[in-house]
Amino acid sequence: MRLTTTWFALACSIIATGASAQGLHAVKPLGGWTCMKLNLSEKQSLDPSAHVIVRAGPGADAPEAGWAAMTVAVRLPIRDVNGFEEMLFPNGKRVWIAAKSLSPWSSVADPAARCVPSIMSNGKPGFAYPH
Repeated sequence: MRLTTTWFALACSIIATGASAQGLHAVKPLGGWTCMKLNLSEKQSLDPSAHVIVRAGPGADAPEAGWAAMTVAVRLPIRDVNGFEEMLFPNGKRVWIAAKSLSPWSSVADPAARCVPSIMSNGKPGFAYPH
């Protein structure tokens, strides 16, 4: 009985590992968009109460649409409209973010890393990080 239970647990872990390996992944690059990161200090980026608002339109008076993640996809060519850039939300909705809130994407941990806005295996926008 003990051996059967061990084999069952091992089989379940192998199946779970295979399923997770096939999880969410980039399917194809998303043309017309580029990666940017939030222009936050290290202290701000570690503060869970710090957030950058995105808006439904290109203006400070436009309704709030949510908060930006640390990495965002911004429309190319980059075009400032009233101090805002068009951004792609993870659900595919187009929103606007203050241009001053953005800086070029880079990785401190891996300077050779790249970021590519992509369509993910779930059909939604996301990011690939090829080397």
